[in-house]
Amino acid sequence: MVRIIFAVLWVVSAAVVTAEQAVNPPPRPLHLVGEHWTPYEPPTEFPPDANVYIIQKGDTLWDLANKFLGNPYLWPQIWEQNRYIRDAHWIYPGDPLVVGVKAAEVPPQPPAEAAGAAGAGAEGAGGEAAGAEAGAPAEEAVELLPVGGEDDVYCFGYLAPVEEKPSLTVISAEQGQYQEEFFTGDIVYLSGGTAEGVEAGQEYFLVLPHREVRHPATQAVLGKAMRYLGSIRVLCAQDHTATAEIISSCDAVVVGAWLKPFEPIPIPMAALGTPTGRCDLPNEKPKGYIVYSKDDILSFGHDTVVMIDLGTSDNLAPGSLCTVYRDNPAPTAPRIVLGELAVLTAGDHWASGRIIAQSNLPMAVGDRIEVK
Repeated sequence: MVRIIFAVLWVVSAAVVTAEQAVNPPPRPLHLVGEHWTPYEPPTEFPPDANVYIIQKGDTLWDLANKFLGNPYLWPQIWEQNRYIRDAHWIYPGDPLVVGVKAAEVPPQPPAEAAGAAGAGAEGAGGEAAGAEAGAPAEEAVELLPVGGEDDVYCFGYLAPVEEKPSLTVISAEQGQYQEEFFTGDIVYLSGGTAEGVEAGQEYFLVLPHREVRHPATQAVLGKAMRYLGSIRVLCAQDHTATAEIISSCDAVVVGAWLKPFEPIPIPMAALGTPTGRCDLPNEKPKGYIVYSKDDILSFGHDTVVMIDLGTSDNLAPGSLCTVYRDNPAPTAPRIVLGELAVLTAGDHWASGRIIAQSNLPMAVGDRIEVK
């Protein structure tokens, strides 16, 4: 069972200890800033174009992302602009929050008479074309939808160089004498401390190497698949060791798990149109392969998260869409369209993606992809 609490972003509003507080206690200690209490050191100066909102009782980053960005799944974008907030699960009334940039000022419009005269002049110079352009209907707004969920980005993984080694690992756990696997709320001990740059309050992803990934066509080694296990927050640090709490877990955490500095991963948005059909012709954009599937599933389809061998160097970005297809066994016959994939995260030469549309055929590692 996935045990992850990234989306629980409740603001402090009561002194009663809830179940959420038991596994994810609020930051301490509180101190008075102006006329409100907070555990953070909120900034007092902001860029001139920053749109600053003062947190109110009952606010959550989830709701504020919906209010200011139009989609609650974009809450990591707000958190990224306010990194003084050490724990995104806890925000405090009275603290300032940068929620975007101020809208540019619109220059005043000319009076109606002047506008009419200008239009008449344009018609006189350009004939009826100017009038037709002025009366053209405005383009319809494109609706952007999230192409995945938090499990898809925080509980999948990424492709690392084969030679990559960890700088920090989990070396033991508080309950290590009783169990070998650890989950949300458990305490673990790290291989580095203040001498290695580890400080209280820092957060890290927990990752584990899975296996080498080979290209399905050439068998060349592409890299090492790294699996996200969850995340931890450092409670305290000594010279060469530190104590941390597991604050989320997608999978069992074990001794030896690697640490990777935590960075929020926004949920990509895309305009989801009609998927590529059987009769749609190939385009001239980059083509590649599905090279890895979550949990090494051999046959998969809708909602499966996979890895492909195209990335930012191929003009892919989170939210990009790709057609999934298979070469036809008959050389002169058209390709077999299998469905569609939406990119979730991207590196230079790899990307993770979620299958968002599927034909009546299953997919497999080795099937082809084409950027739409």
